[in-house]
Amino acid sequence: MVTTTVLSPPHRQTGRWTVVAPLLVAATLGVLAGFAPLPALLGLLALAVCAAVVLRLNWIALVLVVVSVFEDYTARAEPSAVKGLAVLLVLAWVVRRCRGRLYDGPRSQVLVAALGFAVVLLLATALHNNGQAGLDVLLRYAGFLGVLFVLADVMRGGLRPERVAQVYVAACAVAAFCGLVTFAVGADRRVGGPIGDPNDFAFFLLPAVALGVAVRRTTGRRWPWDAATVVVLVAVFGTLSRGALVGLAAIVVVAVATGMVRLRSAAALTGVVAVVTGLVALTFPALVAVSLQQKDFVAQQNVSERLDLWTAAAAMTVEHPVLGMGPGAFALHHGAFLTSLPDDVNHPLDVAHNTWLELSSELGVLGLAAFMAMLAVAFGQAWSVRRRDPVAAAVCVGLVGTAAAATFVTEQYYLPLWLLSALAVGVASRPRTDVS
Repeated sequence: MVTTTVLSPPHRQTGRWTVVAPLLVAATLGVLAGFAPLPALLGLLALAVCAAVVLRLNWIALVLVVVSVFEDYTARAEPSAVKGLAVLLVLAWVVRRCRGRLYDGPRSQVLVAALGFAVVLLLATALHNNGQAGLDVLLRYAGFLGVLFVLADVMRGGLRPERVAQVYVAACAVAAFCGLVTFAVGADRRVGGPIGDPNDFAFFLLPAVALGVAVRRTTGRRWPWDAATVVVLVAVFGTLSRGALVGLAAIVVVAVATGMVRLRSAAALTGVVAVVTGLVALTFPALVAVSLQQKDFVAQQNVSERLDLWTAAAAMTVEHPVLGMGPGAFALHHGAFLTSLPDDVNHPLDVAHNTWLELSSELGVLGLAAFMAMLAVAFGQAWSVRRRDPVAAAVCVGLVGTAAAATFVTEQYYLPLWLLSALAVGVASRPRTDVS
């Protein structure tokens, strides 16, 4: 006689918080319901909504990516919408990590470099107290560092990097279309759209160009991504941003040189964009003429102004080379280092219009080196898998283009550089068989 032993599935021990926390919440709501039924009901509904959102970590990550592209639009409805989403994303990640790690592989060197940057940031803050301005900058960095760590973790733990890339490209295409429509109705003289400053808007669109070319190879239907890339490119030209044009040139050169895009395909795409841009110019000749005239009028002043700001940032770095003058220092103290400035400046000068010089002026050579090391390691990790993953190749190209554009604008306070670094972590951690 043969006996069969049925083995019960392994039982995972739950932490005490999973029992105690619901009991405490239920007891609290029960007491409140006796004194104030309506507020208790509203609190219960709010708790249910928050729980539903928190348990969908991947959804929050994708929503944050989309909302960041429409930052100025969302700020009109709720000024702290993006910050609130970033906090919610970190909270959802903490709740998810209480159940265990999302990824069991080795620690990413990109995140190690980011941790080093965080340490330098704290040291510079401790050394130089710049008041509320310094605290605001510190919190912005903390938000982006948190987003980087969470996005990198969720992409290693199940959220596919190409999905993130697709969502970003789609959001940028819609944002570019909104910007072009706003320009067409005469509301703006340059394509700005959901990001008020056209230079900053162009910086968001640059990675979408490289990622748009890549994600078309990860789906069955390629024409929507081709159309999205064309719309984004037309909007980039419409911003009239010189930094964006430099970054776009770098993207084209690197993409062709690395074989990500064939020369024939690049020429075809350039032709399509030229035709569409020409049609826009023929359809709205007066608007285009006014935009070009205004851009030409302020061009020389902008060049002189930015050279002065760059000189001031360099002088601040020389005076405090190790840890700089602390977060927020450039907006507060650059005036003391200016040697000359045009008399007809009628706008605030609170950024250096150069990411690298502003970093060194506020965080010193150590801060600049740590930030650049994070980007360099991200490039290296994506480069190592570029031949088998089109998104990895796009990350490399996008990092080069945005780094080139960042020489002419201050962009460490916006998502693209951090998103590309997180994507690099995601594509480098995927097994060889998990590539579309």
